[in-house]
Amino acid sequence: MAEAATAAKSDRDHLWNEVCDLGLQTYIADLDANGYTVVPPELASPNGLAERMLEACLDVAERRSGERPDLATGSTDPDSPVGGAMDTMLLEHPVFEESLMNPVMLALVTHLCDYNVVLSSMSCSIKGPSDVQFHLHTDTRLPSPLPAQALVCKCIYLLTDFNRDKGSTVFVPGSHKWCRNPEGSETSIDNDHAVPIDAPAGSLVVFQGNVWHGAHNRVAPGLRVSLHLLMVRPIIRTREDFIGRIPQAVLDRNPARFAILAQQALVPGSIEPGDLKLNVQRTQKYISAFEEESGVRLPAKHR
Repeated sequence: MAEAATAAKSDRDHLWNEVCDLGLQTYIADLDANGYTVVPPELASPNGLAERMLEACLDVAERRSGERPDLATGSTDPDSPVGGAMDTMLLEHPVFEESLMNPVMLALVTHLCDYNVVLSSMSCSIKGPSDVQFHLHTDTRLPSPLPAQALVCKCIYLLTDFNRDKGSTVFVPGSHKWCRNPEGSETSIDNDHAVPIDAPAGSLVVFQGNVWHGAHNRVAPGLRVSLHLLMVRPIIRTREDFIGRIPQAVLDRNPARFAILAQQALVPGSIEPGDLKLNVQRTQKYISAFEEESGVRLPAKHR
């Protein structure tokens, strides 16, 4: 017990050193107080990350649909509160691997969901003009009361400007502390306490799964593009299944933590005799590599 407590404190110290080295203390305070934070482009988008992600997203949309979205005049499903969504983006281009390994994003996510957090899904939202608003909700997706400790969190890379007229995400600051879902009239996006995000392209929004949030409909011409990473603790079932599906070349060109984030240290269900042992042995390889590289000990390691 004492050994586990010492290891946990050491990991927290390790994380706080990362936070300070990256200059993220203010954004950690925002997460704790408000349940969300908005990191500006100069911190969130190193080496033109957002611009490269935007081009990659447009490339993927063109490959999948046969038509490249027009940011200035384009449109999407007018009946959808989120516009058009493209799922399973991680393996579409190396820039999406880079988005997952962004040290700024990882420090904030780790603060909320610990070092063994995994990617549940990566999707691109392309949102055009619409009359449909996205009502306030939580992403924890459990009945009230919600656990105070974050089980999930979400990261949104703003690849175009966000504001009210452009269909911005909105939050109710501090609502994560209420540990419940909004009910009845509380779900209205016109809630007096709801604050829209007003931030330029290249910004990063990170929020705790319990915080009440939604989105205004876009009334300005053109498209709002964003990349959404849903991150979860390993006890939560993921939306996308990467276990055993990440090419070795992708694992080899990334740090050891990439394998943890990409679900390679999760133990899938099994029914055949001996499968559990083999699955645990496989995950141990990735966990041990991460622990050796980082000096962090994952709490879920099988001994």
